[in-house]
Amino acid sequence: MDPFNRIVEEWRPSSSDADEALLPSLQGLRDQCRDLDRNESVARGAVENITGNVVGEGLWPQSKLNHELLEISEKEARAFENKAEAIFRVLAESTAIDFAGVSTFPELQDHASRSQLTDGDSFAVRRFKARSHSILGTCVQVVEGGRVADPAAGSLSKDIREGVEFDPTGEPIAYHIRNRKKLLDTGWTSESRRVARYNNEQELQVLHLFHKRLPDQSRGEPLLAPTIQKFKQLSRYAEAEIAAAVINAFPMTFITSEGTSPLSGRSNAYLANRPKDSPERSKTVMGPMTMLNLLPGEKVESPTLGRPSPQFDAFFNSVLKQVGPSIGLPYEVLIQHFSSSYSAAPAALLQAWRFFKVRRKWLEIKFCQPIYEWVIHEAILRGMLEAPGFEDPFKRALYLKATWIGQEMPSIDRLKDAKADEVELSNGTTTRRDIVESKGKDYESLKRLELVADLRGEEFSSMKLATSNFGSTCG
Repeated sequence: MDPFNRIVEEWRPSSSDADEALLPSLQGLRDQCRDLDRNESVARGAVENITGNVVGEGLWPQSKLNHELLEISEKEARAFENKAEAIFRVLAESTAIDFAGVSTFPELQDHASRSQLTDGDSFAVRRFKARSHSILGTCVQVVEGGRVADPAAGSLSKDIREGVEFDPTGEPIAYHIRNRKKLLDTGWTSESRRVARYNNEQELQVLHLFHKRLPDQSRGEPLLAPTIQKFKQLSRYAEAEIAAAVINAFPMTFITSEGTSPLSGRSNAYLANRPKDSPERSKTVMGPMTMLNLLPGEKVESPTLGRPSPQFDAFFNSVLKQVGPSIGLPYEVLIQHFSSSYSAAPAALLQAWRFFKVRRKWLEIKFCQPIYEWVIHEAILRGMLEAPGFEDPFKRALYLKATWIGQEMPSIDRLKDAKADEVELSNGTTTRRDIVESKGKDYESLKRLELVADLRGEEFSSMKLATSNFGSTCG
């Protein structure tokens, strides 16, 4: 194809790398996406939809130890799992997990995910704050992406890209986080602080949460970036149609005159030459309406505005069908309206759930798992958990390993899903643990409840048998 044909002759995009293309416009994209999230209903709905389905009621860890590799007994492994999960949940369900002391762990997940969608990225900083009501001092501070930026001075000699500092090999080593703006006598000021990615023991201290789409990308791109223009134009179009519909709801008439009309203006020339016996215009106010009398030579015409446009709904939805794929949501899920067919609704939900699962796995790996490791690490150091061989890096990784469960995919026909699980279970293509955890439930807890129920059932049967024998003996 000829690159210089008439269609693309004015199209000369640069062939720069990801950072050159994104970083100069990142602040503007971030501000525009935040404004859309605040003021545009469909854009706000997309962010809420993704965050609500990815985080839901919160993601929770399931500790899983390989007792053979750890060289401990299975009983010790199960005891560690139960106690580790209990310690983490006690801390995570309280606001002590938040450095500001405001949010619980599920709320921090929501904040980190939502900020990443609107700003392009977010950050989580490992902090320590001793509180009398908290069992541990480890806590987390979630930082919006807009607060990480180049320092005001001293950055020329370092490789710093929008607040992310790199070493000569290209690895991020520090982040420059601006303090919250303060109002001084001279105006607004904001100082930045350099926060190292690793501490002196080479433990991770800062989590940079963003989707790295390209190899050389240093910062994240807001989710709504490809759709900014379409969302903004749709918003203006909808506002114009709503305004037109409101105006059209009032009865309107135009008075036309064959000659000069008093409505054309009360100039001095007109008042001087006006015949003394000419009729005067009068008006009568009737509620919100005004009735005017017609003068000789005038007549009333009622225009047909034709608003709102009958094509508004079709055009609006047509544009949204183009917007949906760019942010990963099918059209039906984006507008949360399923009207095409019964078979199309499950297909749209399934497609959206695949997208949500990818986002959830990303949140588990990048945010949830490191925070779980911080908490359990402190619990082991404090002696709350026994972990023989924890100083070995391999065994340390095994002790801190966990899987994460969240809310299940919505089901339209639960009976069919249950039968499908039963068939897969009988065919050996899945396990009971996989089925239970896919529904966002704790397999070990249900297993313990099932064991208790079986024991109570056996106890009831024994009591029933004893009563029966006692009755026959008395008889």
